[in-house]
Amino acid sequence: MPSPPLRIAILECDTPAPATDSKYKGYGGVFTSLLRTAAASKSLSNPTDASESPLELELTAYDVVNAQTYPSLSSVDAILLSGSKHNSFDNDEWILKLVEFTKQALEDERVRVIGVCFGHQIVGRALGVEVGRSEGGWEVSVTPLKLTAKGQEIFGQTTLVSCIYFL
Repeated sequence: MPSPPLRIAILECDTPAPATDSKYKGYGGVFTSLLRTAAASKSLSNPTDASESPLELELTAYDVVNAQTYPSLSSVDAILLSGSKHNSFDNDEWILKLVEFTKQALEDERVRVIGVCFGHQIVGRALGVEVGRSEGGWEVSVTPLKLTAKGQEIFGQTTLVSCIYFL
């Protein structure tokens, strides 16, 4: 009997760069493509079991900037907050609403939360962490990460490269 689909809400906190936006039609399309590719390549519940069928995903994008729409937390298993050109520490109405929604999602122990760039700063803010502009200005780093034995098993290599941005 197949497992029910993993229901992920993609919270679009901005519009990606023009070339990316024209190809994917927003961050919802970017993350849909990435997540579907990952889910089809191996089972995410047990990546080493080739006999297990790929994980089925139900992905829905929400415009949290302009439309300010959000899913019901009871209708999703996880939320993904996208990147943005906006400042996570501003007090615009939509940002405050996003921080509050994220806080509620984090309090719901069933729902998993992941933030990408701006999104992880919103997660930090929802957890009570002070976020702000780096006194040193923009920083960009490409950093090799050594994987644990489990990470090596999942990714089939000893290292991954991570891009880190600070503002």
